[in-house]
This record gives sequence, structure tokens and C-alpha cells, in this order.
Amino acid sequence: MEYGEHDLADGVRTELEASYVKHGCGPEFWSTYQRVLERLVPPAQGTARTRVTNELALIIEQLGIVRRAQLVPPRSARERAR
Repeated sequence: MEYGEHDLADGVRTELEASYVKHGCGPEFWSTYQRVLERLVPPAQGTARTRVTNELALIIEQLGIVRRAQLVPPRSARERAR
């Protein structure tokens, strides 16, 4: 993640992995995911939140929690698709 030290990405990865080991891919895991996302970037942060959401999705994919992560396109791409 680009929000500071490499330790942040490692910490997020560890937290998500621990939640997955404990809860599987059930609702509690996804609650942990939402808490991590909100802690990193508040909902009103727009582009930054999209970037972090995509980075978390890739971490989840790398951990094997999902087979293929669906990434959120940047706002400009969403507006062109309308």
C-alpha cells in the first residue's frame, strides 16, 4: 500500500489473513475487511478510497481468499461508461 511504510501493508495482510483463518470467508471476515478499509480511508475520500479498495482486493486475491478480485474502475472510467 502506498500510505506509508511497508509495515502497513504487512499489518493489513496479517489482519485479513488472521480473520480468514478464524472465520473463513463468512460475514465476520468481510466485517473485518470493512473495518480495515474504513480505518485506512474514510468513505468520503473518493479516489483514494477506490485505490485502497483495489489494493485490499488484490491482497485478498493473493492470500487465496477469493479466486479473482473484482477491481473498481477509476471514477473517470465509470463516467465514460455511462
